[in-house]
Amino acid sequence: MPYRSSPRSNPHPAFLLLLMVITTAIVSPALAGPAAGPPVEPVRMAAEAFGQAMEIEVRGLPQDQARTAIEAAMEEILEIEALSRVNGDAEQGIARLNGAARGQAVSLDRRILALLSRARDFCIWSRGAHGPLGGRLYRLWGLHDDSGVAARGLPRGSALSEAVASAQCNRLALDPTAGTATLAAGSSVDLWGFAQGYAVDRALAVLSDHGCDNAWVEVGWVRRGIGDGPGGYGWRLTLPVVEGYTQPLDEVWIRDRAIALTRADEEPLIIGGDLYPPFIDQNSGQPAEGVQAVIASSELAVDAQGLATAMMILGNRRGQALLGGLRPLPSVLWMLGDGTGSPLLAAYQWSKLKTR
Repeated sequence: MPYRSSPRSNPHPAFLLLLMVITTAIVSPALAGPAAGPPVEPVRMAAEAFGQAMEIEVRGLPQDQARTAIEAAMEEILEIEALSRVNGDAEQGIARLNGAARGQAVSLDRRILALLSRARDFCIWSRGAHGPLGGRLYRLWGLHDDSGVAARGLPRGSALSEAVASAQCNRLALDPTAGTATLAAGSSVDLWGFAQGYAVDRALAVLSDHGCDNAWVEVGWVRRGIGDGPGGYGWRLTLPVVEGYTQPLDEVWIRDRAIALTRADEEPLIIGGDLYPPFIDQNSGQPAEGVQAVIASSELAVDAQGLATAMMILGNRRGQALLGGLRPLPSVLWMLGDGTGSPLLAAYQWSKLKTR
């Protein structure tokens, strides 16, 4: 799959009220090397997007320039969130595509067209397990539906088979030249498992446009760092403690890479008193089994999030059979089990994240 990204818009003044500026200590001179003048302190801002914490840190720029860059990057993230909202009102977002007459070409924001293309590539690569057309399946299971109507029982029969058929990769046609997308009858777009990562990538593209080459962006557990980080080795990240362990899983270094975490207990489905992971295999229409969590790392955040979600669905055996075909090779760590004991770890190209 190719790795791409693209440009942005101006921040809305009202959004600036949401920002919290946090100035952190500069890296020690021992790590920073010879001083060329007064040190420039890093700037970190925090807000919320996609219902999760959003933070951006910029290093190496004058503080006023850094704040302007971060404000623009945060606004970009919020725009991607609005455009990708299933029941949103963005003029050129996916809600418009879902609400159009089937077979009608719909003009979409160029950023959403790029994201749809990327997600469709994932659908083809994962052999239909995870892609952008799971909207009908997700509603059937009670996922991502603002109506608050959850599934009353396990989806079965014709309703399930029709929803599975609606998620097939070839039911979405894109025309980048015309800037349009066309959805087949019965299908519905949902960019869950992709949109947060893409928003992180777009934020870093905006920061780059503002002259930043050393930055960290995170939305929840989808994160990406570029440049040398605080000490010249990249951005050090301690992974979280997951169920079954008492210590963090690992410590890794992120330099010009992204990382994403998915967990089976992340907003689980509750049907008939039973818990199910919120990750639906679009081939079978059934929730993922046997994986408690996945951490995936790749160059772009959209790919890291897409991989973490796909590997949650596919598991380590089917997943590893597909990962070898990707370039550059990603890194993946699976936590396997049913949640009743310490998970078994399975890794793919994981050690390269630990090399500083």
